[in-house]
Amino acid sequence: MPLTRYLDGGAHILPADESLIRFAMTDGQRVIGIDVPIPVLRQNFGAGADLAPLDLFAQNQAAIEAAASAAYDKTATPNDLLDMGPEDFSGQPAAAKL
Repeated sequence: MPLTRYLDGGAHILPADESLIRFAMTDGQRVIGIDVPIPVLRQNFGAGADLAPLDLFAQNQAAIEAAASAAYDKTATPNDLLDMGPEDFSGQPAAAKL
């Protein structure tokens, strides 16, 4: 089941692990928390050394959400949390990458 953007709440850097951005999506019944490492975003969407992590996320949000939806379809999420990694972005079109 594909995920869609969850409109309540936004992406944020986790206080417990400042190397992760967490955002939420929904499958229509459940809200799924999604953690994506900031280094993975930089690797896949350009170094963006001059962009803050949340700005890099915002600039590439549609592509990140598409990758999250595809990963959700392949991964069990019994605790409503999806941990993304580099492998989840391997199918991104080159045009989406900077």
